Amino acid sequence: MIEFYTAQQSQAIDHYAIHQANIPSLLLMKRAGLFSYETLLTHYPKTKKLLIVCGTGNNGGDGFVVAQLALMAGIEVDIVLTGKTETLKNEALLAFQEVKQLGVKTSPFPTDCLNEYDVIIDALFGTGLDREITGDIAHWIEQINAVKTPVLALDIPSGLDANTGQILGTAIKAERTCTFITQKPGLYQFNGADYCGKVHYSNLYLSPEVLHSQAPIAINHPLKHWLNQLPKRPENSHKGSTGSVCLIGGDQHMMGAIQMAGLASLKVGTGLVKVITHPEHGIALTQALPELMCYSPEELEQQVKQTKVIAIGPGLGLTEWGKNLFKESLNQPQPKVFDADALTLLSQQPQQQTNWVLTPHPGEAARLLNTTTETIQQDRITAIKAIQKQYGGVVVLKGNASLIYDGKHLEMCLAGNPGMATGGMGDVLTGTIAGLIAQGMPLFKATCLGVNLHAHAGDIIAQQKGQHGLLPTELASTLSQLMTYANR
Repeated sequence: MIEFYTAQQSQAIDHYAIHQANIPSLLLMKRAGLFSYETLLTHYPKTKKLLIVCGTGNNGGDGFVVAQLALMAGIEVDIVLTGKTETLKNEALLAFQEVKQLGVKTSPFPTDCLNEYDVIIDALFGTGLDREITGDIAHWIEQINAVKTPVLALDIPSGLDANTGQILGTAIKAERTCTFITQKPGLYQFNGADYCGKVHYSNLYLSPEVLHSQAPIAINHPLKHWLNQLPKRPENSHKGSTGSVCLIGGDQHMMGAIQMAGLASLKVGTGLVKVITHPEHGIALTQALPELMCYSPEELEQQVKQTKVIAIGPGLGLTEWGKNLFKESLNQPQPKVFDADALTLLSQQPQQQTNWVLTPHPGEAARLLNTTTETIQQDRITAIKAIQKQYGGVVVLKGNASLIYDGKHLEMCLAGNPGMATGGMGDVLTGTIAGLIAQGMPLFKATCLGVNLHAHAGDIIAQQKGQHGLLPTELASTLSQLMTYANR
């Protein structure tokens, strides 16, 4: 399990460790520097020449500790400082004085020879940065990003917002990031993954009491945790007891969307999957997937009575055909999963229910909140909380590090890959979540399991075949393999 804390919470935990648990601040700095140095040795063992770019705060102090350890190991080190040495204070000053005793002086920024270094250490700004980076430092960052020399960032890449993953003017693009005390959401949200690279985490040996002096803003549970929430099937199970789903959608030219949703529902173990779609689609759908039962829109009310959950949106369209199905489904008492065009229609007539799951991507989230996609991405946690407050139920905000929120619990899924950015992936997720709800899982747990299954299946296929050309139907077929680990 991974717990996430905001920059402000992380600073509060640091303060608690120093003033309540009586851990010297310099000791924490030494631990951060040692962890970073060990990470450097592990992943860049041939390092002979190191550039460490330091700010005048504690992040720079971490860099000075790395410099000291590297120098004692015989590594050549150049240190660039953003300000005058007279501005260094407290622990950062002490760390600088120690490295200075080894004969090192600060150097001007080596504009013309960045390629001569084996690794660059980013110790400019930590999680407390709350303004855009401009001027000479911004120019330095741009030059560092322009060379192929790998960058190891300390705590967070300088210029990346620790809470949101926004870029504050400009930011270091690191190959690896060593983060300390807590995991920050901005390392994974929005631009975080692209700028952090591989994240290495150390709690700096702080006790659970210190670390839990703040409540986490979000949690990531492993897939196995959510698989264990799936009700175990009795030996005398039959198709009527293993859940039933009613999928609604598949307007003309969009039959594939509802087919993929149906495939996913079947692959996660749903006993009966019914599809409400155009009559002319019925034969083609049942030929492709004989396990699907297809009905015309006129039969919706009758068929819904025999199912445990409704999923609407894949290929629904925005014509009168889709609008009528949307209106009719709203009046049904069953739990619902809304995706795609159903979310667009919901944004046009907002209402609140507790018994549904909304699964918007950033563009659909923007329509739900009457804002822009850019605004959603700039603060995804605030966005998902606003959607849930306005519409109720459980909300999934899709994207890298997808978020799930029910008004109380915020879950972050770290699985998934860019190869899943293709049409049809959302339809598979809709069918997956609906199938799990049908099998008796509560909405939040079913959604968390569905998102994790979906993301891990995508990773499995990417590892086997690569990210390019990753198909939603391949992903759906992989779901059943992952389901075999349930209740073990």
